[in-house]
Amino acid sequence: MVEANAPEETRAVFGEFDTDDNWLLNVHEFGGAVERVTGRTFDPDALRRLFRGADVDGDGLVSLPEFEGCLKGL
Repeated sequence: MVEANAPEETRAVFGEFDTDDNWLLNVHEFGGAVERVTGRTFDPDALRRLFRGADVDGDGLVSLPEFEGCLKGL
């Protein structure tokens, strides 16, 4: 599900890296999306920490609202 209040650019990047079209990002999809948006490269440990912090509900996936929240902290 796409959140209506997400900025178009955020939705577009999220959708581009959501390779299975479920509107949830796994850690690999998340890494590509975060690096695209921030222009920064993260080492694997830093990426895993960032992912765990973004996965607010602890389901092992990052939703669009969780992704937006993560980006605000970067």
